Amino acid sequence: MFTTLTQKILLGVYVFVLVSIPVGAYLVSQSQTTKSEATQKAPKTIAQVTPRPLPTPIKQLLNASADQASKSGALGTITSSPEPSPSTPTIATSFGPTMSFKVSIEGRPAANQAAKVFVGIAEGTLTSNPKFLLNFNVDVPASGEYSGLSLAGLTTGSTYTALIKGPAQLASTISFTMSPTVTNLNGGEAVKLTSGDLNDDNVVNTADYSIAQKAAGTAPGSLNWNENADLNKDGLINAFDLGIISKNMGKTGLSGAWTSPLPKVATPSASLNSPPVGGPQEEDNGYWIWIPK
Repeated sequence: MFTTLTQKILLGVYVFVLVSIPVGAYLVSQSQTTKSEATQKAPKTIAQVTPRPLPTPIKQLLNASADQASKSGALGTITSSPEPSPSTPTIATSFGPTMSFKVSIEGRPAANQAAKVFVGIAEGTLTSNPKFLLNFNVDVPASGEYSGLSLAGLTTGSTYTALIKGPAQLASTISFTMSPTVTNLNGGEAVKLTSGDLNDDNVVNTADYSIAQKAAGTAPGSLNWNENADLNKDGLINAFDLGIISKNMGKTGLSGAWTSPLPKVATPSASLNSPPVGGPQEEDNGYWIWIPK
């Protein structure tokens, strides 16, 4: 049927074309299926986004102001300044100048200096007839240290004298120059108070010795117990207390002898309209200073 060479070649080409069409179509379909499966199996890449820090309220306000100014053309480029740091707190001094002091009462342990003491402030140098501009009855704690005693009404830079007297001690005086803030009496050193004045006349004599002698041998709770006569605060009135009085016999406190008790209530300054602020007051305790006319 196909005798010539040309016919045979044409027949071979025809057969090859017939066979290659389905084979090629099959290969193409398999290639597409493989690519599709590879695409489905490929891992998804998740982009990591670094969160931006939120601006503080102050920066938001500054940025908003800058944007508004830029839109209106009222300002040029604005550079936000750093956030302001908290300012240093200030101490209120509206209560006025004050005085701090420390007492050391003879015969007592260092940790037991608690007492109600009289504090009088006189102008200039103290005389035998002091006229106090300010006076206070102060409850000093066991440490002997007291602070915050108001000196309102006195003149800054002026010289004054403070008189301090304990319940069974002679008066002691210290001069000071008024500070606009805090005056540390005696440069912060303790004011020493001599013990033995049991009748508050600013003199240690036989009258004081007699008072202690009558209470000798007693303890708290006894009928004739006298707390002031327990000068060394050991809970007994005995030879130790009488010995302190004997040692100081004949001594007189500064500003001279007194003939009447100290004031029960702190009096106002001669130049002030209201009483000065002092230590806690008690209705039935305290002392008067006698000032002759």
